[in-house]
Amino acid sequence: MMNTKRMIVTVVFIAALVVPISAFADHDVDLPINGDFRGAPSGYSPAPGWTLTADGGNARILPTHDRDDFMLELRAEPSRSQSVISELHQLPGNMLKLELKVRGSGKASFGYEAFDASQRTLISADSQTMSLTQYDQERKQYFPLPSQAKYVRIRLTAESGSTAMFHDVDAEVSYNPAVTTAPAPVPAPMPAPTPATISAPTIAPPPAPAPSNVPMHPAPPPHHAYVKPLQDDAHYAYHTLGQDEHFEVSVPVGEDVDFELFENSRGGRRWQLVSYDSSICRVKLEHDYDGHFPNRRYKTEIELKARRRGKTTVVFSNGEKKVTIHFTAL
Repeated sequence: MMNTKRMIVTVVFIAALVVPISAFADHDVDLPINGDFRGAPSGYSPAPGWTLTADGGNARILPTHDRDDFMLELRAEPSRSQSVISELHQLPGNMLKLELKVRGSGKASFGYEAFDASQRTLISADSQTMSLTQYDQERKQYFPLPSQAKYVRIRLTAESGSTAMFHDVDAEVSYNPAVTTAPAPVPAPMPAPTPATISAPTIAPPPAPAPSNVPMHPAPPPHHAYVKPLQDDAHYAYHTLGQDEHFEVSVPVGEDVDFELFENSRGGRRWQLVSYDSSICRVKLEHDYDGHFPNRRYKTEIELKARRRGKTTVVFSNGEKKVTIHFTAL
């Protein structure tokens, strides 16, 4: 009887120790950063949820042995690095864990940039640099985050003259009470990333002051002459689209609009996402088809969701055709 009682007490004591450990593990939150680089066909760049910075290099999507997992290849020029950045995500904790696989030649770095509640002021940034080989290296890195940081994005970089191939990129945020909440040092100012398709503006001399009796009114922004309303759940056939189509749509913050762009059945090309402001609009893009061979029609299913108030242009291209969505988040 004595041995039986000791066994019961021991089992109860072990169970009491296990419960708090499993409960703490449930506090980890995965950030939806599209680390498998899905949504863009092979050879195109970048994947939905990522923006190629205008550093002069290039990027493309490559297949892997897993049909649901793709690879992002970044090629940097000899004198400058090339990066991609993820969309901004709200921070549910103060500890960021990054895991990824990468191979290539030269050097690569991976890290984060944290912003305040306005999503405009950079609070802190950090990264890790590594030498690359022709074989995959699995890396895991923890980054403590300052208490002022409310949003975070991930930055992947091929250093100058390097080629880096990233895949299986995962970001996880948790709360660690041991992390200090003292303000983190603000890093040196860095230029805001610009989509690679947009060239840097030239600096023009300031305009001459207007006479005091003439009221100053800013000139209206340029607008395409043939802008059509974008209809929710609309289907746009490839042959009905012009070479440079423009649509406009207004969406309340938190809501979305869906539509489909059909592919050129004879060209074999697919619609790709070229540029947009990820802080205003979230873009989901998926390639699909209707019907059965030989009458199969390939299409791209697109969802635009308003994230915060503002305006942006979302640009898609397919060979010689381009579609621009003038998107307003209300």
